[in-house]
Amino acid sequence: MAERINQHKNPIIGSNIRRLRSERNMKATEVIAKLQLKNINVTTGIFSKVEHGLNNPTVDMIIALREIFNVDFEEFFRPINNQEPKK
Repeated sequence: MAERINQHKNPIIGSNIRRLRSERNMKATEVIAKLQLKNINVTTGIFSKVEHGLNNPTVDMIIALREIFNVDFEEFFRPINNQEPKK
């Protein structure tokens, strides 16, 4: 059985979402609006909890964020310690 990702112990996905949003100079409200346009039911509170590792994102949310940020899925699973600043 595959191990389930638990952001409470390892908030890698939330940290990467926050990093990707920051790199694009986007406010959380902008990302939330784009998610809602893609029929992802998300509120400011839910999105904040995802970014801070308190809630897990849904698969649909990750797919939509991949499109919004124009990245590969692996960007969401990048080890936090190995993140290098973009040049």
